[in-house]
Amino acid sequence: MNTKLKSILLLSALSVSALNVSVFADNKVVTEDTTESNQSYNDSDPTLPALRVTTEGVTYNGTNITLSATNDSASGAIYGRGAYVNNASLSLTGGFISTFGRIGTGVFLAASSGALNDVNIKTEGVNGNGVIASANSTLLLTGGSISTSNTGGYGVNLSGTSSATLNNVNIKTEGQTGRAVYVTDNATLLLSGGTINTTGPDGHGIYFELRNSGTVDNVTIKTTGSNGNGVYITGTSTLKLTDSDITATSSNAYAISVATSSTATVSLNNNTITGNIYARNAGSLTLSGSNGTVLTSNVTGSNGATIGITLSDANTELHGNFLQIDAATAINLTVGADALFHGSGELDSLTLASGAIIGYADDVLLVTDSITIGDGIIIDFSSLTETGNYQVLDWSGATITGGTISEDQFTATNLDESLQGSFSVAGSQLTFNATAVPEPSTWFLIGAGLGALALIRRRSS
Repeated sequence: MNTKLKSILLLSALSVSALNVSVFADNKVVTEDTTESNQSYNDSDPTLPALRVTTEGVTYNGTNITLSATNDSASGAIYGRGAYVNNASLSLTGGFISTFGRIGTGVFLAASSGALNDVNIKTEGVNGNGVIASANSTLLLTGGSISTSNTGGYGVNLSGTSSATLNNVNIKTEGQTGRAVYVTDNATLLLSGGTINTTGPDGHGIYFELRNSGTVDNVTIKTTGSNGNGVYITGTSTLKLTDSDITATSSNAYAISVATSSTATVSLNNNTITGNIYARNAGSLTLSGSNGTVLTSNVTGSNGATIGITLSDANTELHGNFLQIDAATAINLTVGADALFHGSGELDSLTLASGAIIGYADDVLLVTDSITIGDGIIIDFSSLTETGNYQVLDWSGATITGGTISEDQFTATNLDESLQGSFSVAGSQLTFNATAVPEPSTWFLIGAGLGALALIRRRSS
């Protein structure tokens, strides 16, 4: 241990001894089942973590344990870590873990189980990790927090068919290319409660790589750095979000982003999504929203990407525009009964179930391949304030499924009180003709004229 750190720890020991609080001891190596509390360990031996539990089948239980790792780590090394657990079990309640060195990791699990309850973890070194679970490990985090403050910091890192359950954990990354939760190599994530925040450039909230699955419930995800994505998927992954919020509004940031040649299936149940959606370079995104999910998102596909969006039921809404950057890209939209789409752009296919709602936007919604429209389609004109002819839908060149399309299938709603109008279908286009509602004086003159005409007719008879 360097002289400066020893001096700091010695002064700490002197200052807290009167309070009956334990001070840092040298590396703790556990070779048998151990239960202890109010202990503090550091990695004074640079070849060892602060706490090492590597005897097969051994369990370490600690309450209010403090771990500090200051040494730099190298790839594959076991030092620079607060706790290293291999083929064993770790249980911590309360306490604090801090790492300062390069690639420093708060807790590293290898083929092990770990349960952390109300533990706070902080890493300050480059490429620092809060918790790593690898090689078929099982991780349970309840309460507490994880923060990384340097470049390449990962809050929770799952790999090698590991699984993790996080309950009410608050995770924050501040450095460039931070990953609050990184999931790869057939790992499984169950995230419930808590918050995820990334503030550095290229910082992602949840990052899925290779083949994974995840469930997110009642979690708030927010990215504020440029190019920071709420959810980033590369590989083949399935993600279910319920009662959660995602916000990603900085420059070149996306709420949901799908990487090159990747396949993502995302189910949204009562979520609020604020931020754009993007699939690129032959990527595929299948997204379904239900139970009051509201998306404020422009949807973009590029270089042969395929995007399919379904808004299934009442109070489920998508506000935004569609953009296909190249002809090889395909975007398809299905709007269920009482669901709402408000926007414009180009679609390959559009399906409007009976009772679906379309909010009029400033530009036409163009459908190029196929269109299916039920009865009782509602067009919301709440943004319309002037008279004129407004083109709502254009399906030129598209195949109509289920017969023809007529103006009788559409109903206008939320018109300004000064407007009235009617629909017309001609040339594969739906147009609304908005006219002014006559002034009360005009109605009076018309009524008086009709009354006089009726009187003349009675007298002549």
